[in-house]
Amino acid sequence: MSSFENLSSTQKIRAALHRDVRTIGTETCHFLGLEITKPAMEIVAELVYKKLAVYGADLEAFAKHAKRSTITADDVKLLVRRCPSLKSRLDAITPSPKEKRRKTVVSKPSETPISKQREPENINAKQKEPEPSTSKQNVPENSKHEEKGDGVADFDNMDIDDNMIDLTFD
Repeated sequence: MSSFENLSSTQKIRAALHRDVRTIGTETCHFLGLEITKPAMEIVAELVYKKLAVYGADLEAFAKHAKRSTITADDVKLLVRRCPSLKSRLDAITPSPKEKRRKTVVSKPSETPISKQREPENINAKQKEPEPSTSKQNVPENSKHEEKGDGVADFDNMDIDDNMIDLTFD
């Protein structure tokens, strides 16, 4: 293995990755009762190397965008945001702190919610509509979200469609 010591750090990383991919591929094929050729294994190793290089560049960009020089767990969660199963495993390992979300004011059903921060402040008293009632008499029972007593929608408890299909191929 003296030739391994003469390699550059990038070449050492690539060689170690090829070795690990070959080991994992051999074990997986053994358990599945399949065979894989050496050239096919090398192609898989190169694809893994290129994908990891892209992931590394993306993680650097996320940290730089946040004006940090260190990549954090939140950057990794952002990287895997399109893979729900992997994201849920990462959330179980390192739960993120409760995010601050802007609350929206629930308006008439035909209107879209209006942010509290964007309400017009200089409305004449004659033009101003009465405040919506805080009772739940106008809210349908099969509503997808619950309404708090202050007229603010609770979007944290909304049902999310778990039948999403992950179509990321990059």
